[in-house]
Amino acid sequence: MARSARLAAQGLAIGLVVGLLTLLVWRVANGNGKGVAQALADGEHPTAPAFDLSRLDGRGRFDLASLRGKKPIVLDFWASWCVPCIHESRRLEAARKEYGNRVAFIGVDTKDFSGDAREWQKKHGITYPSVHDGSGSVLTKWGGLPIPRIFFVARSGKVVGELIVEEDLPRYLREIAAS
Repeated sequence: MARSARLAAQGLAIGLVVGLLTLLVWRVANGNGKGVAQALADGEHPTAPAFDLSRLDGRGRFDLASLRGKKPIVLDFWASWCVPCIHESRRLEAARKEYGNRVAFIGVDTKDFSGDAREWQKKHGITYPSVHDGSGSVLTKWGGLPIPRIFFVARSGKVVGELIVEEDLPRYLREIAAS
C-alpha cells in the first residue's frame, strides 16, 4: 500500500509540474505585454490595438484601424449586465450629439450575449454603433475588467487617455476633437 501511495504522490507531482510548465508556455506564447490602461498609467501613449469585430446591429463588421488618420475615437467598453455602464453610456450619447461630427463614438459590448446587448442599447437610448466582443479578448488588450472602460484615441491612432473621473470626459473630448 505504501508503494502505491508513493507512486500516486509522484504522479501528482509530475502532473503539477507539467501543468505549471504548460501555463508558463501559454503565458510566454500569449505575451506578457501590458494593456493600454497600464501603459497610460505609466505615462505612455500607446497605439490603439486594432480589432475587427461584428457590429452588434448585424450590419457587417467594424475595423478600428479603418478610422486611423480619419477621425478621433471614443471607445466605450460596456455590457448589458454592467449597472454603471448605463450612466456612462448615456453621458457618451449626450456627448455624441455635440461632438459626433468630429469624433467617432464606438461601443464594445464585452463578455455579454449579443441579444441582451441589443435590448440594453434600445432600452437606454444608445444610438452610437457597437461591436460585439463576446469572449472579452479585445477588452483584455485594453486593460480588462472592471467596466465601464472608456478610452480616447487621437486621429493619429495614439491613445491619449482613459476616463477615470467625471471631468475627464469633457477634457479628453476637447483634446481629441481639436487634433
